[in-house]
Amino acid sequence: MAADRLTSRSAGKGVGGDRTLGWWAGSSLRPIIYGILIVGALVQVYPIFFLLMNTLKTDTQILNTPFSLPTGFSMAPFIDVWTGDRTGMFFGRYFFNSAIVLAATIVLMLAISCLCGYAMARGQFPGNGTLHQALLLSLAVPAHALAIPLYFFVGSLGLRNSLFGLTLVYAALGAPFTIILMRAYFMHMPVELEEAARIDGCGRLGVFLRIVMPISRGPIAGMAIININWIWSELFFSLILMNKADVRTLPLAIALYKPAPMTVETVLALQYAAMALATIPVLILFFLFQRQIASGMTMGAFK
Repeated sequence: MAADRLTSRSAGKGVGGDRTLGWWAGSSLRPIIYGILIVGALVQVYPIFFLLMNTLKTDTQILNTPFSLPTGFSMAPFIDVWTGDRTGMFFGRYFFNSAIVLAATIVLMLAISCLCGYAMARGQFPGNGTLHQALLLSLAVPAHALAIPLYFFVGSLGLRNSLFGLTLVYAALGAPFTIILMRAYFMHMPVELEEAARIDGCGRLGVFLRIVMPISRGPIAGMAIININWIWSELFFSLILMNKADVRTLPLAIALYKPAPMTVETVLALQYAAMALATIPVLILFFLFQRQIASGMTMGAFK
């Protein structure tokens, strides 16, 4: 009898699923939806394809046939922008400046966000709800509205034209959003493992480091990759805080890249190479971790 009821339930679920799939299979909207998705994908992908395609061309090919496939391959623009032999701008240094700021910001931001999010999710302290509402309210304030206060505040600390100062600014700008999402994840995490660890004599910090953090690798990886995207390409605050040439980040160096002594052809080739230098690492990162990006925010510790 139990087996019959289980079979009938499974059949009922199958019928419902078949009805849903049947509606989608027979829907006249499928070609329209697929067409919209294809057009949207082309709009997103073609600029990247155009950039990468022109990085493989010579100066003459970029000017004469910018939309055609490359017929040759030249690494000279990449070498020139990386070493700065002909341009005077050392994009290799700017690349490492951006990498240092990115790595330091991600580590600092995730450490603060995970600790704060866990404390707000598990702690019962006065002002917890008010703090959460303040973080939500901070998301409504445009980051550019903080430019003047941040400029004078960072200057008062003596951290202007400093990679460490830029790291602190980026961590402060990205922390509220990350704290809110990590808090939401921790609130929906069952507490059984934490309680078992506490019974075994593990302290609060030990529970956080040995239990909570390992099973939260998915959301943490997702938040890291999401923040990597905007930190790597951020221009506005680096423009107002970095005036010295040796501390420029890669987006700032590309924006200020105007080698006047060069011809138009050389400028185009080198600019494409510099933009590709900033784009390729992000593309590789998203191709390698696209599953974490898609599922990191909804990944749970228990099934």
